[in-house]
Amino acid sequence: MDMIKIENYQKGQEIEISQLIKRVYDEFVSHDYNEEGNLFFYDWIQPDKIAKRQTENRYILVATSGSRIIGVIEIRDDNRISLLFVDKEFQGQGIAKRLFGESIKVLTQKGLTIDKMYVHASPFSIPIYKKLGFIETGSLQENNGLKYLPMEISVKEQNTGLTGRNLSPVIFDCNPPFLVLIPELNPHLRNYSAWAIKK
Repeated sequence: MDMIKIENYQKGQEIEISQLIKRVYDEFVSHDYNEEGNLFFYDWIQPDKIAKRQTENRYILVATSGSRIIGVIEIRDDNRISLLFVDKEFQGQGIAKRLFGESIKVLTQKGLTIDKMYVHASPFSIPIYKKLGFIETGSLQENNGLKYLPMEISVKEQNTGLTGRNLSPVIFDCNPPFLVLIPELNPHLRNYSAWAIKK
């Protein structure tokens, strides 16, 4: 089996990233949302839009196995998960945790102090996030066919691992493993987040 590496996004990878996201989304997530929400998300993950966002206050890390992209995380505003996906074949191997941990390292290497990370959790993921230590910061909301609950968690980076007061080292590797999208829509910025959960 090829070694799994975490690498910076390279221009030209947006097509494969988009295909990965849509494949996971269609299998695990799309049935939870109406046509309006799904169409809105599909538009958000078009390759040209993924590439354009990387010129803004965002960055992407990819997990690769050989020449294949098998995981992706996008961070915006230096403190919020915008997208997080792992291919079905590679779920349960700690890849999402590694992507998240590496994203924290990128932020700290920029000289930033990361006290909290934020996510908008779908109704499906709320109980899981509470078990992982996330707390609610608002009420359930809906926009463009997507329901979400604003949540946050205190985190800090320590050596090569990610730890936090309420954060398990396997925050994105529940048992049984199940990685899915958290469509997080910011009504003003038209941004999404993603989540990893179990069911």
